[in-house]
Amino acid sequence: MSLKSMSNYKLSEFLRNKAKRFYPKRILFPEYYDERILKAAEIIEREKISKCVFVADKKINGFETIIIDEVKDRVADIYSEIKKVSREESYRAIENISIFLVSLLMGGYADGMVSGATLPSRDLLRAALSMRKLYPGIIPISSCFLIEIPGSPYGSDGVFVFADCALNPDPSPQILANIANSAAKVMRYIIEREPFVAMLSYSTNGSGGEYPSIEKVRKAVSIAKEKFRDIKIDGEMQVDAALVEWVGKKKFPSSPVCGRANVLVFPDLNSGNIAYKLVERLCNAKAIGPIVSGLNPPINDLSRGCSVDDIVDVCAVTVIQSNLIK
Repeated sequence: MSLKSMSNYKLSEFLRNKAKRFYPKRILFPEYYDERILKAAEIIEREKISKCVFVADKKINGFETIIIDEVKDRVADIYSEIKKVSREESYRAIENISIFLVSLLMGGYADGMVSGATLPSRDLLRAALSMRKLYPGIIPISSCFLIEIPGSPYGSDGVFVFADCALNPDPSPQILANIANSAAKVMRYIIEREPFVAMLSYSTNGSGGEYPSIEKVRKAVSIAKEKFRDIKIDGEMQVDAALVEWVGKKKFPSSPVCGRANVLVFPDLNSGNIAYKLVERLCNAKAIGPIVSGLNPPINDLSRGCSVDDIVDVCAVTVIQSNLIK
């Protein structure tokens, strides 16, 4: 089912329906004590978006529950095998709840995990990164938000990917190029639209002169065009040139992205985070995320102020991601 085929299109509806095709994927939820998580889990299971697997020290009525004490020995073995450490070291390590949860996930107990409503997100991501092999020059993880602006003529029927709005504070040109690629894949494979990626700046096609902040974006564009030739990407450009056709034609007539952008890549975390929250609040937009790219199995974050609907939507994206990377 494509976005275009849906009447009264809503991003949440599209993602949930897509996730149902892969039922029954198993998604870990460690924050069983949060009422929002329990309410979301009821919806998720009722709509057959995924199977919800709680991790707790007691049985959670109505849901499959992994009891921590019952699996501790196996989790210690998993950590020991991955990190090549002694069992004694492993037992000490998994006393950290983040390491315990990631070990559980890496051991095949579920297809993905959704957390962050109460647990520190960075602790989980740090644990996940410590348990996978990283390669020099390759971005470990990046994040994006899926944005839907009702009635907007821009993007893909008002749908955008904004990146990186949560994880990388001041990305180098190399990392910024990889952020662009990850965000484009989200648009192509999760939202199912062709990505048009705008590398944003306060300058368009050289109009801003020669400054380090602009030069970083220019270098990122050059790297991305060379490495990721299957995506349409351009910059540096101002956001009005990226979105508005007549402005794009006037400021950057040779660009295949100007006036068509649906993936907006911000030069740093300050601008990305400010932008998505402004759009969310001032435009009554739907913001789903942050969605994390680069982890296998996928682990996605929740904001402290997440709603029940937010949790359901992030779960749906996690299910879709788990199918893409298998």
